This record gives sequence, C-alpha cells and structure tokens, in this order.
Amino acid sequence: MNKPSSPAIESLLPAAESSMIDLLVDVNAPPSAPPEVVVLLVDDQMIVARAVHQLFTDDPDIAFHYCLSPHQALERAEALRPTVILQDLVMPDITGLELVHKYRTTPATAEIPIIVLSTKEDPITKSQAFAEGANDYLVKLPDRIELVARVRYHSRAYQAVTALRESNAKLRGANEQLQSAYAHLEDDLKAAAWMQANLLPSPSRHTLNITSEWRFRPSSYVGGDIFNIFPIDHERVGFYLLDVSGHGVPAAMLSVTLSMVLSPDSANGSPLKRYNAEQARYDVMSTAEAVTELNRRFQTKDDRYFTMIYGILDTPTGELTLTQAGHPGPVMMRRGFQPVVLGDGGSPVGMWPEMEYETVSATLRPGDRLVLYSDGVVECANPSGEQFGEERLMSYLSASEAEPLSSVLSGLELAMETVAGNWEL
Repeated sequence: MNKPSSPAIESLLPAAESSMIDLLVDVNAPPSAPPEVVVLLVDDQMIVARAVHQLFTDDPDIAFHYCLSPHQALERAEALRPTVILQDLVMPDITGLELVHKYRTTPATAEIPIIVLSTKEDPITKSQAFAEGANDYLVKLPDRIELVARVRYHSRAYQAVTALRESNAKLRGANEQLQSAYAHLEDDLKAAAWMQANLLPSPSRHTLNITSEWRFRPSSYVGGDIFNIFPIDHERVGFYLLDVSGHGVPAAMLSVTLSMVLSPDSANGSPLKRYNAEQARYDVMSTAEAVTELNRRFQTKDDRYFTMIYGILDTPTGELTLTQAGHPGPVMMRRGFQPVVLGDGGSPVGMWPEMEYETVSATLRPGDRLVLYSDGVVECANPSGEQFGEERLMSYLSASEAEPLSSVLSGLELAMETVAGNWEL
C-alpha cells in the first residue's frame, strides 16, 4: 500500500520539476571543499526526498544524500558516514524504529545523530523513537528554518564529540609512545647505574691495614659522585671523593671518565703518577700536583666542573696529605677529642686553568677515623627547607665515635631520613 502524502508535501510538488532528479543523484567524487554538514535521508518515497532536498537548496555547505531502500540504509550510512541521519518511521518490510536500533548497535553509526521524521505526533511514538536512540523528532514536513537549525545543531555536536575523540586518541597514541620511550630510557639509566655502581669499591674494604666503609645514594639512577680507595704503592693508600656539578647522565658520564683517569693501575698518563726516565720507574705525585694536573686537563667548554678531595696516607707513619678542591672538608675523628675539619676549601676543578692547589697535612694514629662526605649530606632538607647542616653532622659524629663504622654510617642514614620530621641526634 502506498503511503499518503501529507498536504505539506503536496504543496511542494509543482516546484519539483524533472531537473530535480539530477540534483538528487549522489556523486562519488568528493567536492573540492568538504561540506560542513552531510545529511542522509532514509525514506522510501522519492517525492519526500525531493521535498526535503528543496529545504536545503539555500545552504551550499549542507550536502544532501538519500536512500530509498530501507534494506540498504545501514550499508549506505556506513559508507557515507553522514553527520546527521533523517529517518522515516513508516517503511515497507522494516520499520524506522528497527533501523534506528540497527544504527545504534552498529559501531560505524552508533553515535551519528538521528532525527526521526514522521507524520505521527503522538507521545507514545515519540517515546519509542527516543528509547531506540533517536536524538530528535520532527513531524514531516517540518519548517525549513527549524529543520536546518536542528540539523546544524546535531551535526556540530556530533562533529565536536568526534573531533574530541580523535584528539584524545592521538593524545593516547602520543602518550603510549612517550611511555615506551620513557621505559627504554629507564632501562638505559638502570644499566648505567649498574655500571657506575661497579666502579665503586666494595662496601667494606681492607687496604694495607686501613678499614673503609661507605654508603652511596644518588639522587636519581645515576649521579655525579664517585669515589675510591686503593693502594698506590706497597706502603701508601690513595683515596678520593669527587662530585661533578649538575645531575643525571652528563654528570655521571664525566664522573665515570674521572674514575678511569684516576685508576692507580693506569700509570701511563695518570695524573697520580709520573714516569721517572732516569730511574725507569713511576713516582707518586703529591696530592696538590695531581689535582693541579686534573684541573689543567679538564677545562671543559660547557663550564662543567667538579669538586674533590684527594688524599694519600702513609700507613707505616700515619702521615696524611690531602688536597681539597671546593669540596666539603674531611672530618678527622680521634677518640676522646672533638671532630676536626681538615682544609679550608680550595677551588673546584675545571673552573680556572691556572689554579694552583695546596696540600694539607695531618697525622693519623691507630683507631683514628677520617670521614669524607658530599654536600648532599649537609644539604639534605625537610619540606620547610631546613637543612641537616654541618652542626648536626659534627654533633652526630662526636656522639657516635665509639661505634663501629657500619653502625656510624647506618645511624647517619637514619638521621638523614628523619628530615621530614624532627631531628633527634
């Protein structure tokens, strides 16, 4: 049975000349500029398609398409991807409500706005249409101004949501790439940290009757601190602690380079020893000479510098010589006496090429201790900015002078960890 045309549609028929058929033919070639709104009308009557198309003829940014076969409607919508679907309710073999349900359960069309066009205006039909997923409901044939306004509104809302979803998808993709790059970087940093840790001496070490222990906590995976204690000949022990300016990989790379340069085994070219051609041997350079030579070599273009302590202890005599280059002074501890800071500062290595360094001398007795530390100890701060400070450090060292070395270091770590609260040393 043919559906009756409404009076509103009949009134438009005289204007529907034969040339209108050409206007209703879909063209597969895309236009030079994509239209702002793409409308797909699904209605089995050509007369309705002509009438609805005429309502959009004054809007060149609205592309109008139609489908007369309800069985091809879903396929047409999936291929065209309109920004609005105008759906008739009464159709042969399948109802408009069933099509609305199919649109909503098909991923490609699930969110395309649907405006139902119907000759019925009863609340029950409207509620059924909205229940199936329709976005709007108009009695056909609607007023041109109202139809265009509603089509534009739903189209722009759909396009905004689609653009937001695409933008979020791109952001997720970029975030996944960033997370992947970060994971690779983290793996590389862990490998670098492992390599740097392997350059350090064993945590508890005996070198020519000298016992040493240490704790190392970089602020990140890798850092600019490096240290070592080693026999420099059969009677003397050499040791150093240095801190490269800055943080992260650049500082760590220079610290690793310095650890190789300061290796006691690399006598040829090492700043710690000098070849004596007359006697065909290597002579140990003084601490001041060694640091001066380092300063000459490491004048970098990127203004990177490092602070350090380099010392030599003669184990038979206890004679200690050391050179301080901008690093916190080492603390000499003697049972029954207050801790004493050795040295008065000096200039960092790598800042001024003509810098000359001095030697500080002291004598260590059996049982005496020498404590070296980086500025991370005294500059450890709580959230309010209060630092651990030299005064707390000296007070702690004085109170723990009789404890084993391992207990002293563990207690100092614990004291520093309490910076988030109140210190009780």
